[in-house]
Amino acid sequence: MRVLLKVSSALALLFAMALPATILTASAQSGGPYTSGFQLQNLSATTANVSIAYFQQSGVQQTSVTDSILGFQSHTYFPLSAVSSGFNGSVVVSSDQPMASIVNVLKSDAHGAAAYAGFTAGATTVNMPLIMRLNASSISTWFTVQNTGTSAAHITAKYSGHTPACDQTATIQPSASTTLDQSTNSCLPAGYVGAGTITSDQPVAVVVMQIVNGSESLLAYTGFATASNFPVMPLVSSNFFHSGTGIQIQNTGGTDTNVTISYSPSAGFPGHACTETKTVAHGQSATFGFPQLPAACGQTSGTGVTDNVNGGFVGSGVVTGNTASQPLDAIVNQITRGASSGDAYDAINVSSATSNVSMPLMMDRNPAGPTIKLFTGFAVANVGTSTTNVACTFTPGAGKPAGPPNIPSFPLAPGKSAAFVQLNAGTAGFVGSAICTATGGDAKIVAIVNENAQGTVGTDDLIETYPGINY
Repeated sequence: MRVLLKVSSALALLFAMALPATILTASAQSGGPYTSGFQLQNLSATTANVSIAYFQQSGVQQTSVTDSILGFQSHTYFPLSAVSSGFNGSVVVSSDQPMASIVNVLKSDAHGAAAYAGFTAGATTVNMPLIMRLNASSISTWFTVQNTGTSAAHITAKYSGHTPACDQTATIQPSASTTLDQSTNSCLPAGYVGAGTITSDQPVAVVVMQIVNGSESLLAYTGFATASNFPVMPLVSSNFFHSGTGIQIQNTGGTDTNVTISYSPSAGFPGHACTETKTVAHGQSATFGFPQLPAACGQTSGTGVTDNVNGGFVGSGVVTGNTASQPLDAIVNQITRGASSGDAYDAINVSSATSNVSMPLMMDRNPAGPTIKLFTGFAVANVGTSTTNVACTFTPGAGKPAGPPNIPSFPLAPGKSAAFVQLNAGTAGFVGSAICTATGGDAKIVAIVNENAQGTVGTDDLIETYPGINY
C-alpha cells in the first residue's frame, strides 16, 4: 500500500492513501508560515512496516525513513524531525498493511489549526466547492495539488464565472506538489466567491485552505473526485451559542438545478425541521444556511449569535431535492461568530459508506501547552435504510496511556446519529485511534470527528474537524 502526503516543517499536509501521501511546507502561502503533523493508523491486526519518503516541490526526494506500527495502533508524526525547518514538499507513505491517516495543519505560532483526512487515490478531475479571494470578511483560499501518478502532471485550475483568462496551469513531477494562492491571483476580483475545478492528465489530490486575514482562523477541506445527487451534512448549527454553519454546494453537472436541503434537529437540541431551496447553476456553487437557517427552522429575524436571541438550531442536513438530478459536491464551514474559531468538513456521499469507519486521531486531555489540553468528540451516523448495531473500540498509540472504555454494541436507527466525547472518559494524556463497526441491517455508517481544546485559548483557533475514513 502507498500513501501520498504534502508536507512542510512550516507545513500544510496533504495525505493520499493508496497509499501515496503528501505533506507540504506552506511558508510561502498567505496567512503563514504553517507547520503540520500527521497520524497513521494501522487498520489490520498485523504489524505494518512503513516507509515515509519526503519530496521537495521540484520532485527531488530529500529523505526517507522507516517505521513499524503494531496492529490497530497509530503513530503520530509531529514535529517532522525527518526534514529541516522550512521544508516545502510532499510525502509518499508505503505500507504492507492497509492504513488510514489524518493531517493537522497549524499556523507556525500554533494559534490556528485545521484538519483533514488523507486520500486513498488521486483523480484527473477534482472539484472545489468554495474558492475565495478577499471576500467581504477578508477570507481567501489557497490550495495544494499533489501528483499521485507516475509521470509529470499537467494541471489546469478553472474558476467558476470567469473566462479562460483566469485559468492557471502548472506542471507537477510524480509524488511532488504545487500550491496556488488565490489572494495573489489578480485575475480574480476582490470579493470573489465561487467554485473551482482542477483537471489533469495524471491523477492528483487536492486540499483547500481557507484563511481569514488578520485572524487565527484556519479551515481546511479536501477536493472532490466523486459527486452525489444527495449529499449528507451530519452536523449543522445556526445561532447556537455564537456558532453557525454555512453549506457550499457545487453543481458539477452541465444543467442548472434546484437544490433542496432538509434540516432535522437532533434529539435534545433546539430547532424545527424545515427546508431550504436554491438554484445552483451548472459549474457553479451556492451558499445555504448562512448567515442563519430559514425562519421555519426556528430562526427569527436578524443575524443574532445565540439561541436566546434568534432561535438556535443543532441537527443535520441532507439534500432531498435535485430537480435536474445533477452531481453535487458540498462542504460545511462551522464558524463561531465574533471569535477566530472555525473548521470545515466535506459533506458525505452515502455511496462511500461502509460497515467500518476509522478515526486515526483520538485524544483525552493531550497537553498542548501550559494551560491547554486537547480532546476529541465524534458522531457516528447510520446512513443506511435499516437499523444497525454499532460498536466502537479505542486503541492507544505507542507509549500512550489507556483511552476511554470501548463502546459496546448499540442499535442505531436509519438517519440517526450518536455522539461521544472523549474528555475525561479515559486517562489524561491519551492519544490514539478508534474504529466503529456496524453489524446487521445494511450496515452503512459514517463519522465526523471534532478536535477541541480545554483551557484558556483566547483568540486562538484550536477547533479542527475531519471525517472518519470508511474502509
